[in-house]
Amino acid sequence: MNTASVSVSQSQAIPKLRWLRIVPPILITCIISYMDRVNIAFAMPGGMDDELGITASMAGLAGGIFFIGYLFLQVPGGKLAVYGNGKKFIGWSLLAWAVISVLTGLVTNQYQLLFLRFALGVSEGGMLPVVLTMISNWFPDKERGRANAIVIMFVPIAGILTAPLSGWIITAWDWRMLFLVEGALSLVVMALWYFTISNRPQEAKWISQAEKEYLVKTLHDEQLLIKGKTVRNASLRRVLGDRIMWQLILVNFFYQTGIYGYTLWLPTILKGLTHGDMEQVGLLAILPYI
Repeated sequence: MNTASVSVSQSQAIPKLRWLRIVPPILITCIISYMDRVNIAFAMPGGMDDELGITASMAGLAGGIFFIGYLFLQVPGGKLAVYGNGKKFIGWSLLAWAVISVLTGLVTNQYQLLFLRFALGVSEGGMLPVVLTMISNWFPDKERGRANAIVIMFVPIAGILTAPLSGWIITAWDWRMLFLVEGALSLVVMALWYFTISNRPQEAKWISQAEKEYLVKTLHDEQLLIKGKTVRNASLRRVLGDRIMWQLILVNFFYQTGIYGYTLWLPTILKGLTHGDMEQVGLLAILPYI
């Protein structure tokens, strides 16, 4: 039996509790973050625009100002996960999402709404870099792609869950209750996050010794391979002059513009076309995500 087959059989025998204790909480947290950023799309046609006197242009600004705030913690969030404590960062982020969501349900004018949308963007900006870094702390290279793929599924899953839930809440109560309920959900997920997640295998008390030793050794060996390679730090000027990087930026720019433009305006369009209640709008809004 060769070394490769021995390695494969050993890795197959290793417990895989990390797939149950790391991936689901991260996926659920990402779903909550997406729900918080797009619930305004249902609140607007659900009565927020009429009650606060919000025009179409102001609604667009309220949707877009989130992403200005989102820029601030992108890089710091990733660095914190690598060198600091990603678990605490996401825990505090969930608390911030809960507070901001509840406050959004209490707004009395459009300027308060703009401020809270900006604040929500700031509080969510570091989330994705942190959780992807935490995935890399827990899953060896051969597993990392699958783990990341499961986490990235949060967008369609969140779309499928947010649409009917938002429509039902608005129909049963009103748009303000939508933000209050989803703020409470953030608190529930914060508790789940606190009791399930650990930053690294070395810190986890809930995995077996065999799984811990396997992860620590495998991840350490991967780091040694990386350190053995020659790495040259490129200047900022050289990075900004890289044509491939700009091509990737443009692709992502058009993708994000399309998906969020569609997501944030679809409920309003459906409401105008069907003249139905928000529960019907929520059910129709599921279809593109299936």
